[in-house]
Amino acid sequence: MVSNKKIERALHGPGPFEIILGVVFSITLGIALAWLHLMFKPVPVVTKPPEGAAPGEVYFLEGSANSGKARQWVRKRQMLAEGNGADVTLTEDELNAWMASATPKAQAAAGATPGLFTPDRINFRIQSGVLQVGVTGKVSALGLTRDLVVQTRGKFVPGPAGFEFTADEFFIGALPVHLIPGLTHEIIHRVVAAQDLSEDLKTAWKQMKLVAVEENMLRLTLP
Repeated sequence: MVSNKKIERALHGPGPFEIILGVVFSITLGIALAWLHLMFKPVPVVTKPPEGAAPGEVYFLEGSANSGKARQWVRKRQMLAEGNGADVTLTEDELNAWMASATPKAQAAAGATPGLFTPDRINFRIQSGVLQVGVTGKVSALGLTRDLVVQTRGKFVPGPAGFEFTADEFFIGALPVHLIPGLTHEIIHRVVAAQDLSEDLKTAWKQMKLVAVEENMLRLTLP
């Protein structure tokens, strides 16, 4: 015997609740698919801004990694670890040399515990008082592996536990994460918390009197 509800549905169609639920589901699915499309959209890696780039086009502009201009980074790192009123400026070449020295350890750790995203290298770029941090790597899911670029641009501000990086822009692939309220801060917080820094550098960072991006250099000052 056919129920009254089935008869009413056949005569009058879905009810208001079902219509609203269907609309919400469709919108949510559409947003999710759009996010995935932007995340995995190829992002060109370039050393200079491409000519004729369309407005809103996302590309990753790498910072310089000239080892010949980065010979002092080891001494500067030592000065920060020792403290004693150090006032150090680091160029993007020196920051990239510092990160390159840590890359093999990061790759080994990533190889030991495979995850969704496997970082390849970290690159810094400093221009006009803005620090850009980019990470290139590969993302693996459902048996597929794709290249992925994660990049953020911003500056440092004082926080309760020392200076914190605040992002003005944050992209995963071509997805502008900074337009999603609260997500950028959460991602950066988790990434920073996961870093394996030496105890002397952790202590030095908490004691920093000044962390500032000045023109094309990062300045770190200890009291």
